[in-house]
Amino acid sequence: MSLVYQDVPVGQLYDSRYSPVQARYNYSKSIEKIHSEIKKKKLEELKKLKEEEKLRQKELEIYQGKYKRLFWRIWYLTFGRLGEDWVFLAFLGIFVAIISYTIDKGTFYCISGKLWLYGDLANGLFTKWVAWLAIPFCLIMWDVGLTHLVAPQASGSGLPQIKTSLRGVFMKEVLTYKTLIVKWLGITASIGSGLPLGKEGPLIHMSSIIVTKMSKLMSSFNAVYVNESKKIEMLGAAWAVGTACTFNAPIGGVLFSVEITTAYYAVRNYWRGFFAAVWGATTYRLLLVWIDRAKTITAVFPSNYYFEIPYDPIELFPFALLGLICGFGGSFYIYCKQWYDSFANGNKIVKKIKQFNRFIYPAIVILVITTINWPPAVGQFMASELMPAAQVINLFSNFTWSGSNLTLTEQTVVSHWTTPWTGFYANLAIFGAYQFTGSIVASSLPIPNGVFIPNFRVGAAIGRIVGEALNAWFPEGIGKAKIVPGAYAAVGAAAFSGAVTHTMSVSVILFEMTSSVTYLVPVLIAVLISNGVARFLAPSVYDLVIRSKKLPYLPNLLPNTSSIYDVYVEDFMRTDIKYLNLTMNHGQLKELLMNNKKINVFPLVDHPQTMTLLGSITRPELIMLIDNQIGTVQRRQFLPTPMVERREDSFDNIEYIQSMRKRSVPNLDDSSDSEREDDIRNEDKITVHPGMTEMKEIKADTVEEARNQIMQKWAPIKRPTTLPAPKSPLPERRSPLPSRRGATSLLNLEIPSIRISDLPATDQKTWEENQLKQQVDFTMCHIDPAPFQLVERTSLLKVHSLFSLLAINFAYVTSIGKLIGVVGLKELRCAIEDANSGNPPKRADKSLKFDISVPPTPTPLTPVISVVPPTDSGIHGTNIDKIDYIDA
Repeated sequence: MSLVYQDVPVGQLYDSRYSPVQARYNYSKSIEKIHSEIKKKKLEELKKLKEEEKLRQKELEIYQGKYKRLFWRIWYLTFGRLGEDWVFLAFLGIFVAIISYTIDKGTFYCISGKLWLYGDLANGLFTKWVAWLAIPFCLIMWDVGLTHLVAPQASGSGLPQIKTSLRGVFMKEVLTYKTLIVKWLGITASIGSGLPLGKEGPLIHMSSIIVTKMSKLMSSFNAVYVNESKKIEMLGAAWAVGTACTFNAPIGGVLFSVEITTAYYAVRNYWRGFFAAVWGATTYRLLLVWIDRAKTITAVFPSNYYFEIPYDPIELFPFALLGLICGFGGSFYIYCKQWYDSFANGNKIVKKIKQFNRFIYPAIVILVITTINWPPAVGQFMASELMPAAQVINLFSNFTWSGSNLTLTEQTVVSHWTTPWTGFYANLAIFGAYQFTGSIVASSLPIPNGVFIPNFRVGAAIGRIVGEALNAWFPEGIGKAKIVPGAYAAVGAAAFSGAVTHTMSVSVILFEMTSSVTYLVPVLIAVLISNGVARFLAPSVYDLVIRSKKLPYLPNLLPNTSSIYDVYVEDFMRTDIKYLNLTMNHGQLKELLMNNKKINVFPLVDHPQTMTLLGSITRPELIMLIDNQIGTVQRRQFLPTPMVERREDSFDNIEYIQSMRKRSVPNLDDSSDSEREDDIRNEDKITVHPGMTEMKEIKADTVEEARNQIMQKWAPIKRPTTLPAPKSPLPERRSPLPSRRGATSLLNLEIPSIRISDLPATDQKTWEENQLKQQVDFTMCHIDPAPFQLVERTSLLKVHSLFSLLAINFAYVTSIGKLIGVVGLKELRCAIEDANSGNPPKRADKSLKFDISVPPTPTPLTPVISVVPPTDSGIHGTNIDKIDYIDA
């Protein structure tokens, strides 16, 4: 059978042997050659544009002076580069280093003042107690008042809030200038009072605030800093520089930011964090050299663990046992903190005390803690007369405290940890218990605080006890190496703090703080074991605060939970969707917005039966649609003129405005408020109702002309003879002119103005009802045409990964384009918690989660077409048997 093709392109013709006929165009060029030609053309265009820019600059320099050209050259090489990342990060490191140094300096002066009052000025037991208590009590009371009055969101460490912001939910109230100042002054007072608290968390919080404000400032030089993704990248660098300026550990700070900030860390941000951390750590140590007259840049906790054989391989077992002990201890710390926080927030007596006066509870806490560490009391058993940093240095000392041949310096160290009644074992246990309980109680106060350093000291005390005990049991050492108790203290400090924070980077921080990697393997083993135990038993201290404050953050999925692969999004999504459709009117839209005030984004579908997702619209856009339909501007277009005949009961919408104008005669402006509003409408090009009277500006050159024009202006408006002039019941406008004649009589001219402010109540209600019945035109607002969507068979693991990676807060669930559900952070968090606990959500249980009273969306009838296969007779022989409609 011969076929004749007409109007078909030559390149699409095929002969009977299925060989292509030669096309009219020759496509013999390779893809690589085409790409190279395109690239070459682009380079030539860029080169041409650069040459044209140089020519324009040369033409511009002709009209500029020499000094002006020099000024712009200097600006380009200095301040013109402020928008670049490396300049931004360098300034960030310098600013945070200055803040960290001032905090340390203020803390030193506060503690030194307390010791001076106690040691030199006070005589007698009671006087010494008052002297020991005076400065801490005043600092905490001032700190509580400052935090409550200026920035209540500055209380706590701030890390959970910043962690939530990095998740994509920006909490702007914790990133303000007030929070920065209160955090800065408050943490200085908190640590200076002697409470077992640290500064790492608040310093990271302050670093994040500085990043936010600098991004807003730098947006003047580079608009990229306005982007939210850019802010998240810079917040990651803020974590690194905050940790680096606390411990002088730039590498550990970067790794700490990688572990804590987000579930997925972009590698492109690594250099930013490292660059800012190096600048911050270097500036912090240089300030100590320049201001404090330090000899050189040294470690925070200097140690001397350099031995020919530092430890024997058999000694790895005691180190592993120490990591196991610290893992259980860190989990117990989280449990105790959770219990005490619930007790302090839920106990009726404590709640009444807090409600009666906010200063009573902090006063009780500071009185108890300060009295406990008072040297004549329990403080004599835990070296309370030493600075906090000196306590850690003593614990890291590399000599045995139970030795017989001690030098004078070593005897001085041991004397701080022994008393005539107790030895150093009991004192170390008391010191660890005080830091353990004191940090839990002190962190419940509404002041800036951190918990990393107290846990670091607890671990150091536990490690020192284990090291001294092993040295007593094996005085000759284990194998070929002698036991160094200070090394056990360092390993215990890293293991316990790592268990509390669920981080491995504390091992690197420890190496940088001590400037020693001799015990690299023991530290890593202990930290790894403690992390494994703590992750299995309890959440981290930051996740604990996130849960207690119910912040929008996703928990991590347990890797040993197999149910995460068997749970799908259809098992935990919400089916009672509040949606928009193209057939709804303004009244339905208004009712939807009023009944769902917590929903910020609504999906848009084509019809309630088909439910095809078209996009999403935000709440502000929908509110603007309603306002444009029944708002003030739209309603004023239907206002009558002042000359329209009105009923006696319709004067509630008329305002009598007495306007006083004192102007010179040539610049006389006697227009009323309604005229000014008309002028504004005309300037804004707003369509005015034809019934409204247009007032024109009056200009007068003489007094008589001005008076005549004013009288003519307020006279009744002449209407065409064909139309009857409407009557107005309004009082006649009269100008109370002064009795004196002359130019000066118009300087104090008083003219009352009448303005119709709105429609009467009954007319307004009727007008709004008519307006709300009209169909909504969604093309008048901005529609997101591609909201994030999931299919119903997406696994829980994939949903968690997508939410964490893309930092999204909700997603729509569709089935072949049909909207069937929505899932948000709340639903996903509940599903993850159920899966981690061993009770994964099931599809059969959805009736328990959602409101079953909502009627199901009617499903359209889907046509099912049965077609008979083609026969030899060709396409014309095809028979369509029937079309059945079934319920899809």
